[in-house]
Amino acid sequence: MTDAMTDKPIILVVDDSRLMRVAARKILKNDFEVLEAEDGEIAWEMLQNESRIGLVMSDLSMPNLDGLGLVKQIRQSAEPRISNIPVIIVTGAEDDDGSRESALSAGASDFITKPFDSVQLLARAQTQARQQRTQQALQDSEERKQQLEEQNSLDALTGLANKHAFLEHLEEGLSYAVRHRTELAVLAVQIDRYKVLFLRRGKEAAESAMSQLAKILCADRRREDTVARIGLDTFAILLPCANPVGARRVAEQLRATVESQTFDNAGDTFSITTSIAVSCPLIHPDIKPQELLFDASEKLSSAQHAGGNCVVHKRAATAPASLPADPGSKSAALARQPPPPQVASIAAVQHALEALSMGRQPDGRMTALIRATLPLFEEWNRAQDNRHRALLEQLQTALQGDEAERSAADLATGAAQSLHSR
Repeated sequence: MTDAMTDKPIILVVDDSRLMRVAARKILKNDFEVLEAEDGEIAWEMLQNESRIGLVMSDLSMPNLDGLGLVKQIRQSAEPRISNIPVIIVTGAEDDDGSRESALSAGASDFITKPFDSVQLLARAQTQARQQRTQQALQDSEERKQQLEEQNSLDALTGLANKHAFLEHLEEGLSYAVRHRTELAVLAVQIDRYKVLFLRRGKEAAESAMSQLAKILCADRRREDTVARIGLDTFAILLPCANPVGARRVAEQLRATVESQTFDNAGDTFSITTSIAVSCPLIHPDIKPQELLFDASEKLSSAQHAGGNCVVHKRAATAPASLPADPGSKSAALARQPPPPQVASIAAVQHALEALSMGRQPDGRMTALIRATLPLFEEWNRAQDNRHRALLEQLQTALQGDEAERSAADLATGAAQSLHSR
């Protein structure tokens, strides 16, 4: 193979008709290196073994694996190299509109009808190849930029902390939460369909949207909060001492603000939406910053599958009963800190709930009992469509100081009796 041939984009033509494959090869051979497959199964095997394939043109009706099945397998691939490949579906007169709509829903990039016109076929293939090269160049550029930025602490485009710096802040926040037994939340904010924005409006508009969104995310933040850009289209916000209710409220406010905002790039106005994942971990000494980002990434995937422009959150129902002390090298510093709030044992919680359900005052320190049972009340509130959110917020406030212990006891008694009556 000559050097000139290797510089050409590679297109895989899939058709059970040898005559159609030969016709396509003659039309495309001057601009593409053409590979051929007789059906979808052979094409799928070639895609897995040949990493240079950048475009697929497939007949819709074929034996074994047809064009619709091939598109689905490509889009569902775990390898981005395969799942992002453009696919042009070739339809015949016998293919109804329903078949074409199914292929489009499965992820087909374009359609062309047999018998195809040579000029039209070449133009469609060239358009898809250019878009693929643009996307790949964007991804390569972003990867190189991230490698350079990891050596520093700031994102060059937005001026925010980068992913490396955010992980450092997150590690510090988790360490503080473990020592002081406080809560912590991480929001991951992703622009919906960012690649579409980039392709349709260009790099300048896409980067302008990123910069404007960064300002929105930073507005009204507390001094202790950290806002960072952690990916091509993704930001993260660290909210120390934030509980799940408060974190979700912040996420919903940000989502609504972005949706109502008009973005501008040199007079070109447009709108964007965001998906936001809320991660509120159960704090324990072994928790790692990467675990929170992974959790947020999983939730963002769920948000994208749901159509975007939404907030996804989840909270575990139980918390660890106790936390070990920090290493001995920090014991002197810890000795000067206020003692952590007590946490009741599982047996104490069970006895307390039994006493409350019978109208008796439970034994033991009430603040510790409320702190241990609060996740149970949160799950109950969610099951009641958040009708008792005000009660939970009052409990959170009561737990902030021992001077409010009696108030917390009264609230817990009412909550447990309400649980028993239901």
